Amino acid sequence: MRPRETLKYEKDVIDAFRLRKVLTMPEMKSMLHCSIATVSRRLKEWGALSSYNENARYYTLASIAKFNKKGLWKHEGVLFSKHGTLKNTVVHLVQISHRGLSNQELQSILGTSTTSYMAQQKHLEGVKPEKHNRQVVYFSCDDQVYKRQKDSRFPREPTAVKLPPDAISIIILVALLKSPGALPRQLSQILRGDGHQIDADIIDNLFEHHGLKKKPNISE
Repeated sequence: MRPRETLKYEKDVIDAFRLRKVLTMPEMKSMLHCSIATVSRRLKEWGALSSYNENARYYTLASIAKFNKKGLWKHEGVLFSKHGTLKNTVVHLVQISHRGLSNQELQSILGTSTTSYMAQQKHLEGVKPEKHNRQVVYFSCDDQVYKRQKDSRFPREPTAVKLPPDAISIIILVALLKSPGALPRQLSQILRGDGHQIDADIIDNLFEHHGLKKKPNISE
């Protein structure tokens, strides 16, 4: 059991946290009348968090911080994350992002530049960096999440409809004039009889392109 005097010092620090929200290591060392190592142990016991900016100089208690939906809290320019370190926070943000995150996007969310920090990180577990258009974008290493993020950031171009050459189009349209109302499959069979190997899918694409596709009869 700790001496009564020590417990009083600890209560003073907790009260100071409640009043001032954030404290520095020297301030707590002075209030607790102990070594930095002892202060560190107390902070761990209290579940304290260090700031991810200002060189981790400031501390707060998780019970005091008012975190936003992304788990971040700002107090008078000092930034904290419920995920602890900047490293853990970046990994979490990348994992939950819809389209991965660039350094600029990370900075916008975190409120501090991450460019130099990320450049020093050779490997962040769970994060896959890729260079796109002169900027690095960070994606999740999870295969399914990665695919979803990539598809969201870089939507695929729609596949172009395959249309027949003009000469074949004329042959198809002439056949349609001779057999009005014929379906693509029927026209394909007719044209095969005339020596033209034209698939029904090609005819269907041509009809779709020119608005000739027969609409289904809802009364049937």
